[in-house]
Amino acid sequence: MNRRTHLSNAAVAGFAILLIFLLVSQQIPAVAAPVQLPLAQAQVGVTPATATASLAPNNSTSVTFTIANNAAETRVFNASFSGTPTGFTATQQGSYSIGAGSTSQFTIIIASTASTQAPGFYGPITVTFTGTATSVTNITGAATINITVTGATFTPTPTTTTTTGPATVTPTRGPVCSDGFENDNNPSGAKVLDVNTSQERAICPSGDVDWLVFGGVKGKVYTIEVSRMDPGIDLSLELLDANFNSIAFNDDFYNRDPANPNPGDIRPRIHQFRMPADGRYYVRVRDAAGRGGVNYMYVIALIDESYGPTPTLVREICLDLFEADGLPEQARLITSNEIQEDRKLCPTGDADWVTFFAKAGKRYIIYTDTRRYRGRNIVNGETQAGADTTMILTDRDGVTLLDANDDIPGGSTLDSQIEFTPEVDGFYFVQVKNNGDIGNQFIRYDMVLLLCVPGQTDCGRTSLAGTPIVPITPLATGTPDREFNLDPTNTPRPTAKP
Repeated sequence: MNRRTHLSNAAVAGFAILLIFLLVSQQIPAVAAPVQLPLAQAQVGVTPATATASLAPNNSTSVTFTIANNAAETRVFNASFSGTPTGFTATQQGSYSIGAGSTSQFTIIIASTASTQAPGFYGPITVTFTGTATSVTNITGAATINITVTGATFTPTPTTTTTTGPATVTPTRGPVCSDGFENDNNPSGAKVLDVNTSQERAICPSGDVDWLVFGGVKGKVYTIEVSRMDPGIDLSLELLDANFNSIAFNDDFYNRDPANPNPGDIRPRIHQFRMPADGRYYVRVRDAAGRGGVNYMYVIALIDESYGPTPTLVREICLDLFEADGLPEQARLITSNEIQEDRKLCPTGDADWVTFFAKAGKRYIIYTDTRRYRGRNIVNGETQAGADTTMILTDRDGVTLLDANDDIPGGSTLDSQIEFTPEVDGFYFVQVKNNGDIGNQFIRYDMVLLLCVPGQTDCGRTSLAGTPIVPITPLATGTPDREFNLDPTNTPRPTAKP
C-alpha cells in the first residue's frame, strides 16, 4: 500500500471519528434525561399538599388525599411514610387502582399509641404515593401530614382479676375520657380561666359539665367566647356570681359578624357583660341535650374588653320572673289561653324557653306581643325600640325543629307567631330570642298561647287590638259659658209661675 492510500484511509478514519463525536455530543441531553424525575413525578397529582391530623391521645383519625393519575395507563398506588414521630403510627387504608387520567381518594390512618401523649404539634410525616404498572417505570407523588394532639387524655379504668379454675381472666372496660382540667364537674373543682387566654376542653362522657372560675373587676366588661365547637354538640354558657346566682346565659350567638349574621352558628357567647362587683365568677359549660364523647372538643376564652361601651345592667331589673329559662330543660310552662307578661330579653344573647301541652288535632297559636311596651314616642307604629323577636318551635325532645318565624306574615309588626296543629299529644317547646342577640333591661314582651275554638277564624296575634298607650289629651282651660244638663233622660221641667 502506497503513501497516498495511507493518507486517504487516515482521512476517512478521522472523518468517521469526528462524525461519531458529533452524534454522541448531540445525545448527551438525552442521556441526562433520567434526571427528569420531575417529569415522572408530575404524572401524579396530590391534593392537598399539606394536611393536618387532629386527634386525642391513644386515639386515631383519618386523613384523605385526592390522587390524580396523569399517566397513560392504569396504576396501582400504595403509600410509604418517613419522619413518623415517636408515639404515632401511619398506615394506608388499602391499595388504590386508578385509571389513566382519573382521580381517586386515598385514606391514611394516623394513630396515637400513647395514652399519656402530651398535647401539641408533631411531625410532619412525609407520605410518598407510588403508582406501579407492569413493564413501566414507577411514578410518584408526595404530601405531608402535620399532627395536632388535643388536650383530652384517656385513662383506662382499673382492671379486676377473676379466677375461674386454672385460668385467670382479666376483664377490661373501655377508656374513661377526661381532659386535662378534670375533675371540674362542680364549683369546688372549677379550674381558673385567666383573662385573655383560651383553653381546649372536652365534653366527655355524656352529661359532662365543666366549671371554670375567674376574678372579675367591678365595672369592667368581659366576653366569654366559645371559638371552636366540634360537630355533634350544642354548648351553653352560664355565668354565676360568687353565691352561684345566675347572672347571664347564652345558648346560641350567631351575630359575631353584625354585617353577616349567621343563624347556623350555634356556638355560645356571653357578650360584653359588665361586672356588677369585684369578686369570683363561675362559668358553667354543658351540652344542651346532655351529649358527650371523645370527639366533642371545644375552645373557650375569657376576653377582657376594658370598661366597654355597654350600659350598666342592673341584675334585679334584667332578670324577669321566669328566669332561669335559657335551656329546654328549664322551660317554663305556659297553659292554653295564658298571657305571660313583662318578659325581658336581657342580657345580650338571652334566650327564653317555654313548654306547653298540645293535643293532637287541636289548633294552637303562640306569639309575642311588644306593642304595649313601645313607649309614648311612636317611631315605627306599634313596634318597641330594640325588640325584633324570633321564635322556633321544637318537638317533644326539645331539639327537633318543627317551625320557625321571625315576623308575623301579613302583619305590620316585628313580633313572631307560630300556628301549630300537632299530630301527637305531648309537651312541645318554644324558644324566643331577639334578632342580633341584642338584649337589655328595657326590651320587654308578652308571650301568649291561644287554643283556638274549632272553626274560629279570628284566632291569632294579628286579630288583636293590643293595648297601646293613648297619649293624654290636655284638658280645656277657661270659664264655661253655659251649664250642662246632667239629666240623661232630658225630662221636661215645669216652668215656674210668676
